[in-house]
Amino acid sequence: MIKKTLFTFLITVFVLLSLSESLDTKSSQELDASLQRALTTFAAARLLNGLVSVVQGTEVNVSPAGVGATFTPGQLLDPINDMVERFSWVMLMSSVSIGIQEVMLHLGKSDVFKIFFSVAGLVFILQLWVKNIALPWKIERSFQVIIVLGVLRFSVPLLVMLNEVVYENVLANTYESAFTTVEKHTENVQLMVEAVETKSDSIEAESSFIDRFNMSKKYETFKWELRQQVDAFIMQFNMMMESLIKLITVFILNTVVIPLLALWFFVWGAKLLLRSDFHEMFE
Repeated sequence: MIKKTLFTFLITVFVLLSLSESLDTKSSQELDASLQRALTTFAAARLLNGLVSVVQGTEVNVSPAGVGATFTPGQLLDPINDMVERFSWVMLMSSVSIGIQEVMLHLGKSDVFKIFFSVAGLVFILQLWVKNIALPWKIERSFQVIIVLGVLRFSVPLLVMLNEVVYENVLANTYESAFTTVEKHTENVQLMVEAVETKSDSIEAESSFIDRFNMSKKYETFKWELRQQVDAFIMQFNMMMESLIKLITVFILNTVVIPLLALWFFVWGAKLLLRSDFHEMFE
């Protein structure tokens, strides 16, 4: 009698939690916050990637002293471009991971799923208390169905809430400081790129007059200035390298590692319960 009462109480609690909107609302809010962080950081990564591409594509074509010349300092940025592209890929992957969690959350809180879970709980309770009820499956099968449905219903909200707790208490400060650093240096790089573009357009516009006024030295001076700008750009990137790595670490932990570990734990627990023999407990 005590076992039956305990099982009835637990199933009733889970059914009521499934029908409640509070758990879903909280999880949705936390997922939205995570997605906003990921998209904001992804936008910053794409901006940085675009700035690197602009500098890489900078070519200065002039004809000093009657000889055509092309200067392409952006080739020095190939390693940086590779790093930024990997950063952008991680941010895209993180955004997709959060999107998948949102889809799973919406499926679990749908009216159809809630009704199905409630009916399964009701059938199990009836089989638990009414021994002669005519159903084509045993009570053990009903309990296994509830376990599977329970994992599908509660695993995503619980892992989302667990993930947010870890973020707020462990990862938040790291993310905020790293993102602020990346944002600051990206703004500096953007100003540098605009200065390079302006100077490049100016020297190319004057190239037709170089022979006339013997301004080859001006071209060489600009090459030196542009090389200095590229070196300064590399320095800016080196200063934000640690912050980029921290952001990659935060998002891999927050959107990949922790959700997968939590999901593995729920699935492992479900398998353990499904393999257990509950026949005697329901007698």
